[in-house]
Amino acid sequence: MTELDDLVGNDLEPGERARLERVHALLGRAGPPPELPHALERAPEPPSARVIPFPRRYRYTALAAAVVAACALFGVGYLAGGAGGSEPVRTVAMSGPNQATADLALFEKDAAGNWPMKLTVSGLPEGRYELWLTREGKLAEPCGAFAVVAGETTVPLNAPYSLKAFDGWVVVPANEKTPVLTT
Repeated sequence: MTELDDLVGNDLEPGERARLERVHALLGRAGPPPELPHALERAPEPPSARVIPFPRRYRYTALAAAVVAACALFGVGYLAGGAGGSEPVRTVAMSGPNQATADLALFEKDAAGNWPMKLTVSGLPEGRYELWLTREGKLAEPCGAFAVVAGETTVPLNAPYSLKAFDGWVVVPANEKTPVLTT
């Protein structure tokens, strides 16, 4: 029994056995690998990080500054978002089958010429809907899409149009054009 038989056994196909014998002979002629240099016997130590301590006297100042900045950013966002108590200039009531209702609150036109709105719907089945402006009872211009979940849903929308050119509002399912809520 040869060294190869000790390593792989006798249950090899003849072609595979011949290939392994050639590789075994080549490895025997190549000899053992060279010795590992002494410098590589141990892995080098990883470099240590230099930690710069944050002086204790500034910790509370930094924390206070972060709290003040967060409060200021919240206040600016609150006021810029229109939640600062602005009252609607017009409210439109909508109704539909199965006691579905909606209230559309229109706010002052913004600097870009858009009419910000807040639409509150209830009684509609869950799904995706769109708010449209109508002209002579037909869909004219979209004002945004929204999703309805169980109960009451409130969404912010806008109308970038001159509202005098239209005569009503409707809510339609997203993939249909049949109104489910009308003014």
